[in-house]
Amino acid sequence: MAVYGLEQPVRCPTCQETIDRLHVVRLYRARADFVSSLPRSGRLLVCPRCHTVLPGELGAVF
Repeated sequence: MAVYGLEQPVRCPTCQETIDRLHVVRLYRARADFVSSLPRSGRLLVCPRCHTVLPGELGAVF
């Protein structure tokens, strides 16, 4: 798990708490018994207070 700070605080839509960072959890496909067109890995953004998965996107930093 990684912790990302936010440029500005936001309110979690589930717990209504103001948060200034997000937890980022990496997903990876451990097993598939078929040919899958889904990505082999991904990331989830999680509220650090209530642990709800939040919508969002991480972009590359150059």
